[in-house]
Amino acid sequence: MELDFYEAKQVAELLKMSVPTVYRKAKSGDIPAVGKRPNIKFPKEAIDALVEFGDEEELNTRLVFEPCTNAELWQGLEITRSLYGTEDEVPYKRLIEWQRANKDIFMCLRGGKNLVGAITFMPIDEKIAISLIHDEIREKDIPGTAVKKWTDKGISVYVPTIEVISSGNIKRDRERGQFLLRRTIKWAIMLTIQHDIKNWYAIGATPEGQAILEALGFTKATELDNGKRKGYMLDTSIEPVKLVSRFINEIEMGRNTTLPQKAESLKSGSR
Repeated sequence: MELDFYEAKQVAELLKMSVPTVYRKAKSGDIPAVGKRPNIKFPKEAIDALVEFGDEEELNTRLVFEPCTNAELWQGLEITRSLYGTEDEVPYKRLIEWQRANKDIFMCLRGGKNLVGAITFMPIDEKIAISLIHDEIREKDIPGTAVKKWTDKGISVYVPTIEVISSGNIKRDRERGQFLLRRTIKWAIMLTIQHDIKNWYAIGATPEGQAILEALGFTKATELDNGKRKGYMLDTSIEPVKLVSRFINEIEMGRNTTLPQKAESLKSGSR
């Protein structure tokens, strides 16, 4: 019978809240419980269901897509470091160099006060973008002086990162991923219309990321690491607005790939 119940500490870990909050929610009826303190138990079946669907209040937290703060850049770096190690990470000093060159390249997705996703669009010289997708250089090798202004002529855009930070809840991550993709696409359309962008480049480091790039109209240009990573290019002369509009419709109808449950979709191995 003990296997059919959780202790308060286990519930707190599963629902990502403090033990006092677990007791408070049990008292209010928000969390099913049997008995009273100190012998209170929590039905495993009920708690597992709440974990699967997520906390309703958190799920309904308003998502905001805005420029990243310096603190969020550091937080994102720490998350990337914990997930993927330090071999190819972009040092924080380099991120600040990029930001000083163009303050409008880092966008963050927030759920309430929490960082839940991020994207970077980097305007650079096309020669550097091509070197990146051929693995001749890595993102950490891009100096701040290589980052262009959006108003410069004949720029190319490299996409280092589109990611959702995993919450452990599939439904929540799917909703956040769809929101981030829609905002990302709208931002890309706006930039393409307003500025002199020749081509877009990216590296798909996962099957999910590769599927998203291909659905957006990107063409595979290179294969790296025995095909595990692929470099892509999007020619802006092939009606990008039409392509992305179709993709938005597919996302909203639930037919297309969304960001995966882990904290990565389009990623070249470093933030």
